[in-house]
Amino acid sequence: MKTDTLIGNLQIVTFMVGNEQYGIHIMKVQEIIRIIEAVKVPKAPAHVGGVINLRGKIVPVIDLRKRMRKAVTPYTDASRIIIGDTGGRLAGMVVDAVIDVITVNNDEIEPCPSIDDNMRSKFITGIGKKDDRLITILNLEDLLQT
Repeated sequence: MKTDTLIGNLQIVTFMVGNEQYGIHIMKVQEIIRIIEAVKVPKAPAHVGGVINLRGKIVPVIDLRKRMRKAVTPYTDASRIIIGDTGGRLAGMVVDAVIDVITVNNDEIEPCPSIDDNMRSKFITGIGKKDDRLITILNLEDLLQT
């Protein structure tokens, strides 16, 4: 999903990681659950917190703070796991808080400015501008690749 292929409105689930707002396409979200302890997986990348058993399915859980190279902090009551679906492949993403679901129009999304070649920029589809909010829209498929 690149911004030049979006047509009409886009509904996104918005959430916080650190002090920044992010969003992913609502059709990529299967569900949002409270934090549950993940079982560690030997030799997994540092950003993989482990796996959880979600109604009989083993689901890897990605810590978005680590994946986005942010300072790691303890979970709070607002922390959640967003279960994303990328074409039949489920993965959980730990976020600091889920905010809401919003609709943005094509003209409210701009491409990510190219500042440098840091790792975070490859996960970004665009920047949504809604009212006084700036929301970094993530490409779930790229984000979940190890």
